Amino acid sequence: MELSVIISSSNHDFNCLKQVLTGFAMQRFRDFEIIITGKQPAEQVTRLMQPYYKEFKSLVYLENNAIQNNATLLNQAIQASKSEYLVFTEANCVPRKDFLEIHQQRKEETFFLSGGHFKLAPHIYRGMEEKHIQEQICFDRNWLRRQGLRFSLKNQQLSKNRIKSNIMNALLPGKANWNPHNASCWKKDLLEINGFDEHIAEADQARDLSQRLHNNEVRGIKVHFNAICLHLNQQPVLKETAAPLQPAALQPIRSGNPVWTQYGIYKGRTVPVPYTEIEKG
Repeated sequence: MELSVIISSSNHDFNCLKQVLTGFAMQRFRDFEIIITGKQPAEQVTRLMQPYYKEFKSLVYLENNAIQNNATLLNQAIQASKSEYLVFTEANCVPRKDFLEIHQQRKEETFFLSGGHFKLAPHIYRGMEEKHIQEQICFDRNWLRRQGLRFSLKNQQLSKNRIKSNIMNALLPGKANWNPHNASCWKKDLLEINGFDEHIAEADQARDLSQRLHNNEVRGIKVHFNAICLHLNQQPVLKETAAPLQPAALQPIRSGNPVWTQYGIYKGRTVPVPYTEIEKG
C-alpha cells in the first residue's frame, strides 16, 4: 500500500464525513487505506462507513471517547498506519479526484507537503449533494459562482491547469507550514520527532510539529494550488477540556531548536529513540 490517509473527525464536523468519504471514493489514485480518528460512538461511525468498505483497500475507525486531545488520536493513527507515506486531512474537507495523485507524485525524501483548503460558505456547501462530488461539479468555478461564490483571486486555487497552479504557488504569499486540513509526510520523519506533542494546546500542535520537522531538516513544499480540497464547515474547533501545560512546563519544549518531544508517540523518553528501535515496537 502506497498511502495511508488519516482523517481527523470531531463532533462539529462529523456531519460532513459522508461527503469526504465520497470524495476519496472518486480518487484516481487507488492504492491507499483510510484511518478515521474520532470520539463518536463506533456504531454510529460504522453505520456511516458501511457503504464505503468496498471502495477502499482498508477503512478503519479508531475510537477513543476518553481522549480529549486530538494529538493523541493522531499519534495512534500514525502507529496503526500500514504505509510509509501518510496524508493528513479532516472530516470536513472533500478532496478533488486528483488529491491523492498529487500527494503521491510530489512526495520527496526529507520534505513534507503543505496543501491548502478552499473554504465554501454555508449557503453553498449545504446545497451540495453526493452527485455533485461524484461528478466533480462542486470543484468547477462556474458552478460555484452560480451557487453564489464571490469573485476572489483565491478562486484560482480551483484551476486544473498544473502549470498555472505551480506559478500561483510560487507567486502568492504563504509559507509551507503543516496544515491539518491537507498535509503529507513520510512516516519515518514523524517517528523521528516522536509525532504530535500531546501536551500542547490543539491550536499550537500544527505549528509545533512543523517547527520540529524543520529543526530535523525536513522542509515543507507548497502544494496549496495543486492538492485541492473543499472545506465544508467553518464552525470553530471545540475547546479542549483538559488543562494545557503551564508556560514553565512548555519551556523545555519550545526553547532552543527542539526535534524530539517526550509527550508524543513514545511516552516518557526525553531523548530521541533510534528509528530502527521504534520500528521494532
